[in-house]
Amino acid sequence: MLDVNLGVTQSVLDALATRSKVVLHNIANQNTPGYKRYRVRFEDLLRDAQAQGGRGDDVKAMVVRDESGPPGLNNVSVIEELSILNKVSLLHDVFSRRAASYFSHLNKAIRGQ
Repeated sequence: MLDVNLGVTQSVLDALATRSKVVLHNIANQNTPGYKRYRVRFEDLLRDAQAQGGRGDDVKAMVVRDESGPPGLNNVSVIEELSILNKVSLLHDVFSRRAASYFSHLNKAIRGQ
């Protein structure tokens, strides 16, 4: 990887893409009887990796089943899922700009500007 920060940015963008897919899957199953939503673990895994001295650029998102709620009942809240999707959108914008800035500076350095 060219830079640790770029590696972390890539890990975050990958996790956000995974989270988007999971949220859309949950919304698609909002009316499926007994369906238990999925969620994505990433931030805590990144924090743990960095606390243990790792760079964090190799952390991968983990999709887990949310078994909360009464057994046999659907636990998807569309409002919550849409809220997560909005957060994903904002974070994607921030981290995409971060990556673009890195490459812009790299491009200027290559051109000698």
